[in-house]
Amino acid sequence: MNDDWSETLKAYLQSLMPLLSSILLVIFSFVPFNVVWDSNIHAAVACACVYYWLLHRPDVFNLFSVFILGLVEDALTSAPLGASILQLLILYVVVNNLLKYFNGKSFEVMWVGFVLCSFVAMFAHWFIVSVYYAAFLPFGLFFFTFLVTVCAYPLITLFNVFVQNKLMTDEA
Repeated sequence: MNDDWSETLKAYLQSLMPLLSSILLVIFSFVPFNVVWDSNIHAAVACACVYYWLLHRPDVFNLFSVFILGLVEDALTSAPLGASILQLLILYVVVNNLLKYFNGKSFEVMWVGFVLCSFVAMFAHWFIVSVYYAAFLPFGLFFFTFLVTVCAYPLITLFNVFVQNKLMTDEA
């Protein structure tokens, strides 16, 4: 009886591991460091995590996980409530529709797919926030954030690969 309960708890925690590790990465991305550039520019870690987990483990990273991750990012940013949620939901829909083209391909192909999918989602986020404030936000800020996100994608993927290979089992 006790072994069944511990196995069930272990399986449940392993199925939550993509969401928990993504939340950890999002929180870590908002830690202020003494850097040369503006503190408003940081990689869209949530987009990279959603893209990775939807390609590699869509069975444990579902729509609820996307919503929770967007809610956490909305709580950490100064953007209007719901803007990050909508951004990640748009990314979810785009990736789910293009999943058959990217799944099982080389890393370079998946990276190009991330560039395309994240551009659509990040542009939608920029547009939504611009409409909310009734003024277009600086496009250069959006574009530089997009470039930082694209460059940070391999590092975020390495962390997610570690989580998938070392902290999760195939039964989850």
